Amino acid sequence: MKKIIKTLILGSVPFLTFAQDKIETDTLLPMEFQRQIFIYGSAKKYNDKAIQIATLYNLLSYNPNNSAILDSIALAYFESQQYVSAALVSADAVSLNPKDELGAEIAALSFEQIGASERALKYYETLYLLRNDIMILYQISFLQYRLKRLNEAFTNVDIIIADPTSSKVQIIFPKDNESEQKVALEIAAKRLKAMIFELKENIVEAKKIYEDILSSSPDFDLVRKQLEDLK
Repeated sequence: MKKIIKTLILGSVPFLTFAQDKIETDTLLPMEFQRQIFIYGSAKKYNDKAIQIATLYNLLSYNPNNSAILDSIALAYFESQQYVSAALVSADAVSLNPKDELGAEIAALSFEQIGASERALKYYETLYLLRNDIMILYQISFLQYRLKRLNEAFTNVDIIIADPTSSKVQIIFPKDNESEQKVALEIAAKRLKAMIFELKENIVEAKKIYEDILSSSPDFDLVRKQLEDLK
């Protein structure tokens, strides 16, 4: 599931790009501030995450309420797989700017990485309100399923299945031979609906949906195995 959202993260933040573009022409910026932006740009060029993060904290000291700088710090932590720090920093960024899409995305992914599903769900829901993207709604549904919030998950998978774009969007699932296969989001949502029925101990309905999926997608290995496990 992580691939669904992770590919959306962008590697640049407008504040720092703008500051780097202006540094040679704007003499009103404090010299130390200009110096820190130059160091950050160099560290980014040479992929030195530790210096990037240290410099970003120095820049943050000039403007502690700048959510864009916090986004940059969170992204650097995320790319370094320091997920706890990424989660905490991005959560602060969203607190400062509730419309911060990048901050909400990093927070959702990072909290999920560290197993904090409730907090991850909160930020996926924030992100969905900002983007209205059914791929994000699918991730919300899956977390609700894990958290046994089954009625909410059920409602959301029905929304996904009813959305005409869900038959065109694809996500990746593993195959038995350790390769991958692309599956329409509509089919993935139906699979999740069957899993919800399973958890509710409605095996008859779960089996019906699995069989329906295999009638249109006979090579969906994961569903074939799930159906076999029901028998």
